[in-house]
Parts: sequence; structure tokens; C-alpha cells
Amino acid sequence: MITSKYFQFIPNEVEICDEDFDKRIEGKNVVIDMGCGHGDFMIEFAPKRPDTLFVGIEVMRKRAHKTGHRLAKRNLTNFHMIASPGEKVLKTLFPANSVDEIHINFPEPWLRERFWKTRILKPTFIVQAARILKPGGILNFVTDIETYAKYASWIISRFPYFRNNYPEPYLKDIYEEFPTLFYRKMSLLRHINYVSFKRI
Repeated sequence: MITSKYFQFIPNEVEICDEDFDKRIEGKNVVIDMGCGHGDFMIEFAPKRPDTLFVGIEVMRKRAHKTGHRLAKRNLTNFHMIASPGEKVLKTLFPANSVDEIHINFPEPWLRERFWKTRILKPTFIVQAARILKPGGILNFVTDIETYAKYASWIISRFPYFRNNYPEPYLKDIYEEFPTLFYRKMSLLRHINYVSFKRI
């Protein structure tokens, strides 16, 4: 018997095979929350930016289900949820120059070097991010692991499509609050590191 958790209804879900997705986002301001977790980032900003379409991407369907329902309970409609691996979503669904912002908040750091190939922020992902971001679009990255912030800034700066928004490779503790569960947990224990690049 197939368990139901894999087929839970997700509000405003977009399937990876949706051939009309480009029409849904055409002409809109689009913000991607990559690895959206429990959806705190979108819950914070979607009401403040009603003319922007927020797209939450989460590989774990259970989390995507929870996030979609949290947004729907707040009567928010300016969002889509996609339950699929992030790089695959960028490559499959998003046309070139179609996204205004990509936010990657507290991704799994995979600290051991032999596991770096598993990180979301790798060269093939950055190529896709550069392709789908509009000129002037923003790629933001937040982590409580300083070595990951150093790596993120270094790997993004290797690509001529991006320019650092900060005077330093990354900045620490620039916000008093940040709307994610991981921030609330980790900001009490470690510095929070911010990386931000503009598509040029």
C-alpha cells in the first residue's frame, strides 16, 4: 500500500513537468526561496510584497506541504511551492532572465570536503542562477558556518556574471533579526554570515 505522505496536497504546488510555468511568471517580479524549510522567510515577506511572486523550493515534500499550508492559512496567494531538488528546478522550469532574487538561507553545509559535491552552492547551480536571474538580480546566501560563507563568496566570485554587493567577501550580523527558524536557533550560538552578489 502506498503511504499517503508522498501524495499530500500542497497549496499552489507546481509540478516539475509543468510546461506552462514560464507563462505564470512572465512579466512578474519573482523571488525564489531555495530550500524554504518551514517557510518563515516567505511568511515574513510575501505579505509585504503583494506584487511579487514567491517561489518556495524544497526537496523534502513533507516540509513543502507544511510551508504551503502555513502560507495558505494566512490567506496569501502570491506564492508557488515546488517539491523537487533545487538545481533541477532552476534548469527545468525557469527561463533565462526571469527571476529577480534567489535566497539561500541556512543550507546544509556538508562540512567535510568529500561531501562538498552535495552542497547546493556548486558551479553547476551558479551557472543556472546566472542564467535565470535578470540583469541586476540578486543572489543572497545566509549561513551560521563561517567557512561556508567564505566558500560561497569565493565560488560565486569565480564567475564573471556576478559582482559582490558588499565591500568585503561577506558580512557578519548585519541584521538584528532574520525570519527563519535556523536564525532563531543559531544566532544565540554563532555569528550569522551574509553573502550577496548582483547579476551583471
